[in-house]
Amino acid sequence: MLKTDFGLRTFRLTAILCLSILALHPQATSAQAGRYWDHNLNSEAALLSGAVVAGEGGIAAIYYNPATISEMKRDNLSLSANLFSLYYFDAKSALGGDLPANRVQFDVYPRMITLTLIPKKHSNLTVEMAYFTKTSDFIQINQGTSHTLDFIEANPGDEQYAADYYLRSKYEDFYGGAGVGYKVSNSLALGLSGLISYKDDQYYNLITADAFSVTGEDFQNQYLASSRYHLKYTQFDVRLVTKLGLHLKKKYWALGATLSLPSVKLFGNGTVVKQYEYSNIFREAGDTESSNLFYGGRQRQCPAHFKDPLSVAAGANYYSASGKTILLLTAEYFFGIETYDYIEANEDPGENGYNYTPFEPGEWLSFKLEQKPVLNAGIAIKQQINSNIVYSGGFRTDFNYIENPGQQMSAGSNFKSVYMFDVYHWNSGLSFSFKRGSVTLGMQYSYGRANNQEQIVNLEDPVEYIDDSIMPLTGYTGDVVQVRYNDISIYCGFIFDFIKK
Repeated sequence: MLKTDFGLRTFRLTAILCLSILALHPQATSAQAGRYWDHNLNSEAALLSGAVVAGEGGIAAIYYNPATISEMKRDNLSLSANLFSLYYFDAKSALGGDLPANRVQFDVYPRMITLTLIPKKHSNLTVEMAYFTKTSDFIQINQGTSHTLDFIEANPGDEQYAADYYLRSKYEDFYGGAGVGYKVSNSLALGLSGLISYKDDQYYNLITADAFSVTGEDFQNQYLASSRYHLKYTQFDVRLVTKLGLHLKKKYWALGATLSLPSVKLFGNGTVVKQYEYSNIFREAGDTESSNLFYGGRQRQCPAHFKDPLSVAAGANYYSASGKTILLLTAEYFFGIETYDYIEANEDPGENGYNYTPFEPGEWLSFKLEQKPVLNAGIAIKQQINSNIVYSGGFRTDFNYIENPGQQMSAGSNFKSVYMFDVYHWNSGLSFSFKRGSVTLGMQYSYGRANNQEQIVNLEDPVEYIDDSIMPLTGYTGDVVQVRYNDISIYCGFIFDFIKK
């Protein structure tokens, strides 16, 4: 009785702690988008690094392999919440000289709620309904510099130079839907799931650069040259994701396969605002008149698309004779997607839009995306310590599917100024099971790096004007950026079954 009471108290305290932190930090965030295996859905699958296509994924079966839904033994309503993360992102010299683009951030990731039902008259059929956060990525950078130098030919003497870079990028993908697992025999199961994906993408990038002289204490009659790049968009895309699964289980091994069909667009749109301007810029040495330029455009209700590719996953599990040790292996291949319009601007700006450029509106405000093929793999071990405690650990790759386009800001730039890189994840932790739930405590370490990346902008060595491909009052850029990403995540998760046995 004492042992049971202690277990229940531990479960309750952990659940209260997790929910309290979630309440204080309702926004789920991370470092970067552009990877398919960035996050796992529930704590059980997370500690196994997502290597659960052949089973052991628990309530996340609806996503990893719907055929393994059939492995659930009874009706249950479960809530899973986990993952508290501290990450450090650093792109050395990304903004010129020794000026980095970096960020230290603490994040919280809510997970999933599921309902599992086994019809009394169809015991071979198991139904699961679920709602979960598939991806939540966020990065915010605010960096600036100011110094004195003489680089404006038309203005004798030194100028004060002040430049700022601001970036805010947020991407979230929420899933909801249902799946079924059907036992064809004691060893073979088939599965199908249909999920609605709601993707929300928000991006804001602002770069300002000013060169000016101070002629007196009143700051009147200053020489001023300025340059500005402003890009902002918001978009959402609702899509249908269909998965087919197969699961074959014998005494000492199990095989699994999942086919994820390309997502089907249901509806979605976006809003885009883009401005590029400079004033009092002398384009060539000896000019007697300065140049001023303003390009701007805005559109609402633009068709938006964020496609999910065809993918094939396969997994294998080995069960020891004692049943206490399980070795798991999963690999998934994501097919590439040719260049498509991520945000598709119209030729007509519309009633509330405008296009003050020599370009066609569709060319000026449209964004394109290309997703390259990716193969990820994960390996894990699950070891039962006693009847209530299980150790899980694993490793997985998480390769980037977006090619880095050029980073440099210019009038024709239609891309995110964020760095894409490959990441590797290591997981380890313990699960404590009780009568109506389980508590998971564990950690994940993630590491990523990329070398010789292009600078976003050079704010340390400005030049008045180079050419139309580089923003005035900024400098030449080079492939000198070193990107480093480190993430330590703590799993403080729980699963509680609200349906009594």
